[in-house]
Parts: sequence; structure tokens; C-alpha cells
Amino acid sequence: MGKIASKKTVVDGIEFDSALEAEYFEHMKEQPDVLHITLQPSFTLIEPFYVTCGRCDSGKVTSTKTGNKVQCPTCSGTGKRKRKAMTYTADFAIHYRDGTEEIVDVKGYANERFNYIRKIFEWKYGQELIVVKKQKGEWVRK
Repeated sequence: MGKIASKKTVVDGIEFDSALEAEYFEHMKEQPDVLHITLQPSFTLIEPFYVTCGRCDSGKVTSTKTGNKVQCPTCSGTGKRKRKAMTYTADFAIHYRDGTEEIVDVKGYANERFNYIRKIFEWKYGQELIVVKKQKGEWVRK
């Protein structure tokens, strides 16, 4: 599934994925209780893991040329295939003067996949993933 088509926008020499993100950044910079804003913090949702290779028998396959058992090219003879970590990059981490932190994603539109990402993030980190949208000129939490 591809990304939503948004126009990149530059503010303070920083390139944002959308004009909406840039606008929210400017809004948050003006808030007196905001100490620092981290751009695009990344989180690991699922660590890398291994699965049994379904193309071989304990790392061996039968050669089509010789009929002999040879090392499986898919798993390099280990019998296990590595799956990459699943990561999520939020739009912002907002650090407040009182020591609290919020992870924020600015949405104009949320695809079906985002609800799963949000749930996994909240389960793993025990923290609400804040989603903000602009409605009638105001920033609203969803």
C-alpha cells in the first residue's frame, strides 16, 4: 500500500511530509508548555524474528540437476528464515516542561493500516499514540 499523496513543505529549513505536519509543528512551537519537539521518532513495534523455512527440509533441498540434497538457497541451509523488525515512525515526540512526553501523528487521512499500527504501539509502549486533525481551523485530538 502506498503513501498518501501529500505535498512536501519546508519550515525553518526542515522538510515535512505535508503542509499539515508543518502547520502543526509551527503551532506546537508557540505553546509555552512545550520544551522540545523531536521530529520523526522511530519505534520498533515487533523485534526481528525467525520462522521455519517452508521451502526446504532442515536446510536441505533436492537439486533439480543432480537429485542430491544441497543447501537451501532461501535460508542458506539454516532451516530458518529471518523476518525484519516492524517499525513505526511518528510525526513528533512533544516534550513538555513538566517532564511528560506525547507521541503525535498528524492525520489528514488515516488508512486502514494505521489503526493496527496504533494498537500495536500502545500495547508495546503502554502510552497513547495521539492523533491530531485540523477541523474548522482548530487542532482536534482523535
